[in-house]
Amino acid sequence: MQFTRHLLAKNRFARKRKLESLPCSQLPVSIAMVKDEKVIGHYRLSESLENERWCVVESVIISAQHRGLGLGLTLMRHCIDLATSLSMNEMFLSTKDKMGFYAKLGFVDSFPVSILSKVNAMFRGKHFLDKSAGRIAGVTWMSRKFEVENS
Repeated sequence: MQFTRHLLAKNRFARKRKLESLPCSQLPVSIAMVKDEKVIGHYRLSESLENERWCVVESVIISAQHRGLGLGLTLMRHCIDLATSLSMNEMFLSTKDKMGFYAKLGFVDSFPVSILSKVNAMFRGKHFLDKSAGRIAGVTWMSRKFEVENS
């Protein structure tokens, strides 16, 4: 099992060139879980608009045939490790039905945050995905704080 930055492109050579040219320390970033050269899982980590030390994990997905094997836990641990390596001090996510799963990873009920989209910011100024509580019925927001080492 390996993790790699994930990017859609016309062919694997174009994806590889593009991935190699991108800095690894910037958000947003999409990470793919790969087994036998096939993507079996994915997450996207983005910045929060409210605080530069907050991040939002989106699109946590494990392929249907690979569910129930503990791979979601492995994927989320990778995501948490990445966020802490980027000096984030809090991670947010929204879920409709996996509150118990995320609680096992230390997430607790939280408030909604907005996701900064750097792609849109290049063209139109600071745009963001508004995820205010009243707009998405049935969604629970959760967060996990990270221990920040004092220098």
